[in-house]
Amino acid sequence: MSKKTALALILTVFIGALGALVWFYFSGVGLPSKQPIKQVVDENIYDPFGTIGTSSSVASSTESFVPVDNQNNFIIENRLRKISEDPVSGYSVNTNQVDNKTSIHYILRANGNIYEAYGDTTEQKRLSITTIPKVYESSWLPGGEKLIIRYLKDNTENIETFSVKINPATTTLNEFEGGIDGVFLPENISALAINSVGDKVFYLTNNLNGSSGFISKPDGLNKSLLFSSPLIEWLVSWPKGNMITMNTKPSAKVPGYLYFLDSQTGSFSKVLGNVLGLTSKTGPGAKQVLYSNSLRNTPRLYLLNIESGESKLLPWSTLPEKCLWSNTDSAVIYCAVPKAFPSGDFPDMWYQGLVNFTDEIWKMDLETESTTLVFDIETETQNKIDVVDLQLDQNDDYLFFTNKTDLTLWSLNLK
Repeated sequence: MSKKTALALILTVFIGALGALVWFYFSGVGLPSKQPIKQVVDENIYDPFGTIGTSSSVASSTESFVPVDNQNNFIIENRLRKISEDPVSGYSVNTNQVDNKTSIHYILRANGNIYEAYGDTTEQKRLSITTIPKVYESSWLPGGEKLIIRYLKDNTENIETFSVKINPATTTLNEFEGGIDGVFLPENISALAINSVGDKVFYLTNNLNGSSGFISKPDGLNKSLLFSSPLIEWLVSWPKGNMITMNTKPSAKVPGYLYFLDSQTGSFSKVLGNVLGLTSKTGPGAKQVLYSNSLRNTPRLYLLNIESGESKLLPWSTLPEKCLWSNTDSAVIYCAVPKAFPSGDFPDMWYQGLVNFTDEIWKMDLETESTTLVFDIETETQNKIDVVDLQLDQNDDYLFFTNKTDLTLWSLNLK
């Protein structure tokens, strides 16, 4: 081949390639996007503390159906967004009172690293790289800078409880400066709750005589005995002021009981009793309680008025753990409602991880009893999500929750 022929051939190929690129650019056809990497955690989703149930399936991430405007980093179409690709063991929703921006702090289940995400952008940053393997549970103090984590000690059955303060990186140049420090609370705490102010914690430990309940500061100081019981299977929360709730762990074939415990006086009063499969969620003002009753193997949701003692059946078959009260209207609740309940004992099978639900998000005005379908997750996004651990931002603009199936963290835009 002569030099002229070779040069002509090269020039022809170059001009053709250049023309193809120009057409490709101006025709609006984008380069194929990279497929999301699906990470797999090499451990079963398991909760030794019995608070969220167990699962026999291995956790893996699912694709996020969220188109993003890369220039502005805002979510531009879909309302549902996956915040974490990996399983989390708890999170905190915080609103900056200066600029009214919402941030989310969450801790990864596998290694204890802590991240900060945001309500209106896809930006994230790591706050701590301190490694704590297999963090099963975290309870957050207001503000999202302190938390109490629980995990099993050195592959034993001993439960460690560690009260943590986050020390984020002091500069943006070195993200690896961030870490945590803290103190250990007593071993083998079986249940724990933090008050709404964040200056006290109530926790239970088991002994030969049953269980004992203690009040202390979050760092374990000023510890005092508040409660004793021959029973050891309790779920606890602290929804209001001095009012601690204590619910016997539920089973469809066992009558359950709900009590209020006064954190100052230690007085112990029954609120509900003899209810099969009883689980409950007390409203922020401790004036109302959502609770479930397992009738014919299907949990029915009820609303109890504490003052009048009257209960009314709500139109949904769901569990109180899948509901929460609005932050802007005390008469409004949001609930994740399963599309179907298979046959079996509930909530037992759900807590044991033998069954996962496909939920819709509903809203209800408790005064007018009007209901509104907020979002059908499966229809809108093809995701099947079993919603737990719901939280709202201060203005009810975003609903956050965890997918019980794989413990990934999600947000739903309510605006």
